[in-house]
Amino acid sequence: MREFIEDNRKHWEELADLHPETDYYEVEEFLNGESTLDPIELEELGPVEGKSLLHLQCHFGLDTLSWARRGADVTGVDISTRAVEAARELADKTGLGNQARFVQSDVYEIADGSPIETEEFDIVYTSFGVLFWLPDLAEWADVVAQFVRKGGTFYLAEHHPFTNTLSEDSTGENLQARYPYFRERISYDATETGSYAGIEPEELEHGPTHGWSHSLGEIVSALCESGLQLEFLHEYPWSTFEAVDAMERRENGRYVLPELEHDLPFVFSLRASR
Repeated sequence: MREFIEDNRKHWEELADLHPETDYYEVEEFLNGESTLDPIELEELGPVEGKSLLHLQCHFGLDTLSWARRGADVTGVDISTRAVEAARELADKTGLGNQARFVQSDVYEIADGSPIETEEFDIVYTSFGVLFWLPDLAEWADVVAQFVRKGGTFYLAEHHPFTNTLSEDSTGENLQARYPYFRERISYDATETGSYAGIEPEELEHGPTHGWSHSLGEIVSALCESGLQLEFLHEYPWSTFEAVDAMERRENGRYVLPELEHDLPFVFSLRASR
């Protein structure tokens, strides 16, 4: 697995250089005071003022710093050195440097040798597009549980694993399940596919990337087996991005699949406590 994780790290080092300049991330809007957090995250996690918050797989820190703006003392962790450097620069630009720190580490290694290995937090948080990059959810859940203080909270909002099964050319009238739902490694070449944020394939030099499909049952079971207690699991019939080509964006920023006879899950969220 280390070889696969190292491939992914190189991929995210490249993206950390390129993503802040894309329209997808709207960095200028963020610097002007806008939040990057989804409304369900704000509602379901609730007030964070005065609380310590650990953000796992934080990329270059927009969500992390959005929580800091709401009063949390935040720590962001990411596998990419360049992402951490970019996050620190943003913290300085927004005047949040005293509330935010960023640590470069593989999520599996923060409990063993990182600057925060002995710390605990009121909230451990991660969201949207993170689980795909994790080969071992049981080990991940153990790391999460280690950093949640007694009485604290873990919160996750994520693309529903059902979404990962759909072919890109699915429509509301013709859904096509092309990809695995249950755990399986998925390897692809980023120099052929580009990035979800609009980076073209030819802009990338490092090709090999690897992800893992995880079922909803695997996700919930891993967290429960780590000792965390599940408080809720919610599922939503919309997506935060164009998960398949036929999706349409509504005024509220939600993506839906028109002509779909019945609602299907595209996002889920959960909250657990220790």
